[in-house]
Amino acid sequence: MKPRKKNKFFTFIFSFCPGAAEMYMGFMKNGFSILAVFALLCGAITTMRIDFLLFVLMLIYCFGFFHARNVAGLDDESFAAFEDKYIWEEFVTTNAFKIKAETMRKIGAYALILVGIAMAWSYISDIIVRYIPESYWDDIYPLLEDIPSLVVAIVLIAAGIFLIRGKKKELVGEG
Repeated sequence: MKPRKKNKFFTFIFSFCPGAAEMYMGFMKNGFSILAVFALLCGAITTMRIDFLLFVLMLIYCFGFFHARNVAGLDDESFAAFEDKYIWEEFVTTNAFKIKAETMRKIGAYALILVGIAMAWSYISDIIVRYIPESYWDDIYPLLEDIPSLVVAIVLIAAGIFLIRGKKKELVGEG
């Protein structure tokens, strides 16, 4: 399917669903990858109950909307030159973040491991709940419910410390 500009009204309407307008215009890889990232994040937030990541979901939603509007608004020459590639390739190939592919694979692997642990914890906590006497339930439930969020918070803090140390070593090495 060759990408082409289509009805402006439908393109605008599809822009409200991340990735749908790109797919409507024929950019299947681009649109599908935006939709997949959005849907996977929705699933991760609901599965792991990590409400504080909702701001990332909102950023992806806004990115998808404005990306679609920008692609639809390209002049004919730029539109024809626009490549249909996965959304993460736009950031990796342009070196926007200057992150090596190997590092991205590791980050993705750690993210998958965290999602798996959170899903397993959800299952295990359901089993544990059956054996807790009702008199202790009010004290123990908040602890069981918040463990996945606590683990993610600790990982984010550790990642921040790692990034700060890396930047400090880079600055000290230059001076």
